Amino acid sequence: MHRATRTLPIALVATVLAACGSDSNGPAPGFECLGQALPTTAPTVVNVTGMVTANVLSPSPVPHAFVYGFRTGDTTHLAGDTTNTPGQYSLAIPTDGTPVNGYLAISDSGHHIDTYAYPAVPLAADVTENVLMVSSNEFSLLAGAAGINPVAGDGFIGVVVRNCQGTSVAGATVTSMPTGTVRYNAGGLPSSTATSTAADGVAYIANVGPGNVTVQATASGHTLRQHTVNARANAITLTEIQP
Repeated sequence: MHRATRTLPIALVATVLAACGSDSNGPAPGFECLGQALPTTAPTVVNVTGMVTANVLSPSPVPHAFVYGFRTGDTTHLAGDTTNTPGQYSLAIPTDGTPVNGYLAISDSGHHIDTYAYPAVPLAADVTENVLMVSSNEFSLLAGAAGINPVAGDGFIGVVVRNCQGTSVAGATVTSMPTGTVRYNAGGLPSSTATSTAADGVAYIANVGPGNVTVQATASGHTLRQHTVNARANAITLTEIQP
C-alpha cells in the first residue's frame, strides 16, 4: 500500500516521501529526503485503489481477483474487494489515526500466483496501488531468463528501488536478511548477469525461506531505508525500497 501511482514490473506498489532541503555537502540529487522522519498520524480512513493486471509483456486486466488489506501481524482483514471487469478495486482502510503497517493480499482462484504487496513505509495517506500478477508458467520462464532454479516451498520477492521523487533508480544494489538469490533486469527482462538495477529500478530476491525478510538497498553511495516483508511459500511478495 504505497502513496503513489506505480506498477511493479512483476506486480506491485508505495509511498513517495517529500524531499527535505539539502546543500552542496548533502545527499546526491534525488536522495535529499534520506533519513527523514516518517509521519506519525493519519486520517481515520485511507483509500487504497488501483488495478490488478497480468502478463508481463502485455499487461491486461484481471477481473474477479480478491484483494484484501491487512495490518501486519493481524489475520483479520481491514477491508476487501473483488476487481471489476477492468481489473479495478477500492479499499477503505481504517487507521485509528496512526499510519498502517500492513500489506495487500491478492489472489484469483489459482489462475495466477498469489501475490502480496508491501509498502516501503507505513500507509499514512490515500494511495493508488497497481499490482501485476504472473502465472506459474510465466514465472518459470522469467526465472529461467534470470538463471534461477526456484526451490519449492521458498518465497520470491520483487523489488523496485526509487528515490525521493518516486523515480526508479539505476545502479542500485539490493540485499536481504536472510539472504536469497538476487537478480536484476536488463533490457526490461530478468538477467542472469546484471549486477545492479537498470533504469527501471527492478530487483528480484529468489529462494528465500518463508518468514520475515528485511530488504535494503544502496544507491548513489547511500544506504536506503530498510524494512521488513513476509515471504510466503510458493507466493510472490512485492515491495519498494526508498530513502
